[in-house]
Amino acid sequence: MEHTNPLQISFEGLSYSVRVPADSPDTASPLQKAKLLFSRKKYQDKVILHQLTGAFRPGRITTILGPSGSGKTTLLNLLAGQGNSGTCSGNVWVNGRSASGAHIRQLAGYVNQDDVILPTQTVREAVMMSIILRPPPLSSIPPQSPETIVNSIGEEPPGQQRLADKEADGLPLPATTNKPSLRHEKAAEPAKGKTNKTRQQARCSHAIGLFGLGKCQDTSIGDSSVKGISGGERKRTAIAMENVTQSPILFLDEPTSGLDAHSALMVMRQLKAVADSGCTVVTVLHQPSSEMFALIDDLLILFEGRTVFMGERASLVSYLDRLGYPCGMYSNPADHVFNAVLYEHLQDGKQMSTPATAVERAVKLHEQWKQSPEAQQMQQLVEMPVLTPISTLQFRRTSPASTQVRYLTRRAGLNAIRNKLILNIRVAQAVFFGLLIGFIFLNTQDRPIPVQRQNFSGALFFTAVTQFLLSLLAVVNVFTRERLVFLREWQGGYYGLPAYFVSKNIIELPIQALLPIIYSSISYWLLGLRPDGTKFVIYTATCICLNLCGFSFGLLLGSLFRDMSTILAALPAMFLPFLLFGGLLVNTGNSTVWLRWLQWISPIKYGYSAMMKNQFSGYVVDGQPIGDAYLEEVDLGSFSVGVNLVFVLLLAFIAWVSAYLALLYLTNKGRGDPVKSNPKRLQMELEGAPDQRFTSSM
Repeated sequence: MEHTNPLQISFEGLSYSVRVPADSPDTASPLQKAKLLFSRKKYQDKVILHQLTGAFRPGRITTILGPSGSGKTTLLNLLAGQGNSGTCSGNVWVNGRSASGAHIRQLAGYVNQDDVILPTQTVREAVMMSIILRPPPLSSIPPQSPETIVNSIGEEPPGQQRLADKEADGLPLPATTNKPSLRHEKAAEPAKGKTNKTRQQARCSHAIGLFGLGKCQDTSIGDSSVKGISGGERKRTAIAMENVTQSPILFLDEPTSGLDAHSALMVMRQLKAVADSGCTVVTVLHQPSSEMFALIDDLLILFEGRTVFMGERASLVSYLDRLGYPCGMYSNPADHVFNAVLYEHLQDGKQMSTPATAVERAVKLHEQWKQSPEAQQMQQLVEMPVLTPISTLQFRRTSPASTQVRYLTRRAGLNAIRNKLILNIRVAQAVFFGLLIGFIFLNTQDRPIPVQRQNFSGALFFTAVTQFLLSLLAVVNVFTRERLVFLREWQGGYYGLPAYFVSKNIIELPIQALLPIIYSSISYWLLGLRPDGTKFVIYTATCICLNLCGFSFGLLLGSLFRDMSTILAALPAMFLPFLLFGGLLVNTGNSTVWLRWLQWISPIKYGYSAMMKNQFSGYVVDGQPIGDAYLEEVDLGSFSVGVNLVFVLLLAFIAWVSAYLALLYLTNKGRGDPVKSNPKRLQMELEGAPDQRFTSSM
């Protein structure tokens, strides 16, 4: 039976800094500060992490504590490869292999502080999505039963000692240790007569049982506007989605923030079960309760980016006692660290520390830590890491592109159907505007010639504008809400950008074709346009093309800007030139020469021209051929109906490609050199031999 090996993350001299604008001197006058505001900005390096050394061991929960701004999340993101853009120095190893955040990202799951999950998904669907799109390394093997894991909370698994118990006096595991991960060992039992789908369902049920989500498994996640599961259930769902991938390393950024005491304790107990299975669990906590603190194995306390303590949780109280900060018998050590060690308070409760004194205190505590026996033990862990090979089975995987497209298409379809209000409003808009314009210009063909020309021109221009603009706004409204979900899921390795983009278009394009058909079927005959089947088809096709163009421009705006308010601020600058040079408000053939080029990038102009020529070309009223003369008068150009439609589709294609490129830039931003970040290359480097520093003494 093949086993996977425990993974230890070690780091030495780890520092991280960012470039920030230089602050103006406090003694500067208001005039000097104003000059600095408009002058060329000067930048300086701000150090966030200072020479950190330590190790995160397998089979244990390591918790990073510290006040706000101490660098907890920065360290977590740096090691997890979550796209930090600053300057990093120092060494990081995984089982003695030199690594970076990009390397560790191939092995680790990451749970963000804010849980971003598609609101219309149920809990079971969210967990199943993680299993399908990120199949566990041993996905063909059934996991151990939920009861086995749940019953092991707070106690050692039967017949299996924890990895930490194999260590003597705080020393690292021997280099030859080949201790298997319990969950991988359990998962390595052969699957008998189960299909892949059945095994996926079994693994999903296992995760739901492990994290206590059985009662809400068929409830939608929900969001601020639609009621769903509770905050604690949402957090446990996010953790379950990472746990089912069977990643040997799990990072969590404040998994208990915003939860009540019971929910927070439940999350920690479940993380304890995950760690007991052999996983390396690293979590940032804000201020744990006494019960939560008792579940922690190892602690890293940061203050102003410096290490104040790192080691076993059980040794913290004795260490602080030696420094002269004794902790009361019935006090929570975590509270004691914040209230008596990191900060000093006067008897009246006022805080003595200022930013300057906080740094001085952090330096003092760090120097005391460096001289302690616990620091020497931690240095030994770094010098003598676990050197067992990293198995291919331990790397995170993604499903094939075809599987991604199929699943995402189905999910996007369900999302559209479940968003009944939005879908119903869009259909109602098509019906409403079709009836509105139809009744306003009802039976225009029976009116005098001047009225016909004016009414038909206004109705067709209104049609071109509404078909483009309503489609654009509808897509922007939906996509801005899904954008964060996409970025979070892409970052988590669920799928690639091509699969998401294709599935999004597969679902949206039929809707963009259906709505203008509804609008055209109502408005065309009420307006009294030419009673010709071919003319009606061309009118409908023009509406469809304008809808597709609006959809593409909506995707582009949604890709460029993150929130609706920014898009609404930028929209007039883009839309008004299209409107002005749309062919009705300005005679584009006689407009200002150096602005005349704007007509060629206006989809409204091409759509309006196509509908006008479709209606007025060869149009005869009472034996008078008024159509061709009117077309020459309005000077909409020499392009035929077909050519105008081609240009509408061309602009739609350009905007569509631009939207894809904008998302591509967004996803690759902060990822570094794409060659060096290639997953296969990173995996090959991790599968190689350990650093010579650790093998030369063997």
